[in-house]
Amino acid sequence: MTEEITIPEETLAEATALMDERFAHADRSKPVLATLYELGLNHVARDLIEHPELYRKGEPLPMPKKRFEPVNPMTLMQSEIKLPSLPQVFIEMRQVINDPSSSATDVAKVISQDTALSAFLLRMVNSSFYSFPSQIDTISRAVAVIGTKQLSTLALGTSVMDMFKGIPTNILDLELFWRHSFACGIIASQLAKMFKQGSPEKCFVAGLLHDIGRPVFMMTLPDRAIAATAISRNKGALMFKAERIVAGFDHSELGGMLLRKWNLPFSLVTAVLYHHNASKATKTPESLYVYFANIIAKTLGIGGSGDFFIQDVKNERWEENGLTPDKLKKLDAELGPMLEDAFSILTTLGT
Repeated sequence: MTEEITIPEETLAEATALMDERFAHADRSKPVLATLYELGLNHVARDLIEHPELYRKGEPLPMPKKRFEPVNPMTLMQSEIKLPSLPQVFIEMRQVINDPSSSATDVAKVISQDTALSAFLLRMVNSSFYSFPSQIDTISRAVAVIGTKQLSTLALGTSVMDMFKGIPTNILDLELFWRHSFACGIIASQLAKMFKQGSPEKCFVAGLLHDIGRPVFMMTLPDRAIAATAISRNKGALMFKAERIVAGFDHSELGGMLLRKWNLPFSLVTAVLYHHNASKATKTPESLYVYFANIIAKTLGIGGSGDFFIQDVKNERWEENGLTPDKLKKLDAELGPMLEDAFSILTTLGT
């Protein structure tokens, strides 16, 4: 049960101003968005009391002084720019899983070679994400209980989290970035469980990876990434639209291309590719739930991907997929302990 906090009037006024800014592009008269606004207002007001440092604004970024020519994102994939490679531990896992003569024990051996990954996965399977009645204390047991493919999917998501060290925090704070990504994954997996569609593990990893194009954009096109961030902050533009202004494509396209390069499953690729595209997000349950989870996590102010504003979404689009105001309130009520659990796991990775 969430502890009740008395919110001073000045804090509530500050939270309201922040939420009004966050909803600058969204129509709050729509029942679902109105519900999300109220839920977000409560979260932000509590955060302002408990974690005011999260809302301190950094130095303003100057607007770009030149026009940028469009870039073909395919050239980034083929150029000498160092793009992230699929983690070695996952490559080895995939080889073992695809070998008909291998066993669950072989998969467990591969994972166990990476002590940090092993510790993370054990904490994950013993968390409220699964709520197993008894403690699981070995990777072999985790593979037996969860299944080879499900555990390897979780391993994929978590093994990419160490790739992007060194990005300036005034452009993208990686701790907040992964908190937002983790929250998106948890919410997407809860939606899969709630509506009994899609794989909760795939939804979690799809949510975890949905914004992977953001740090990749910054690594490959730093000047344009800074320019897009400045346009978004100074002009109040949605980040993916600002990216299209300076590059001709956005982080969702770049992230989807990277996952295709890694030969990852279609459901993960589409979830990353369409997490800002409502009409195409219906292709798989994973992409649909990540699309909604991203908006919910952003509304609640959980972490931050540098993309501040809420997209406007038709009320019918929420409700025809079962996301009524009552369902959203139920989801919000259940999220607290799960996110607390997840973030305590996240801190062990040193992000």
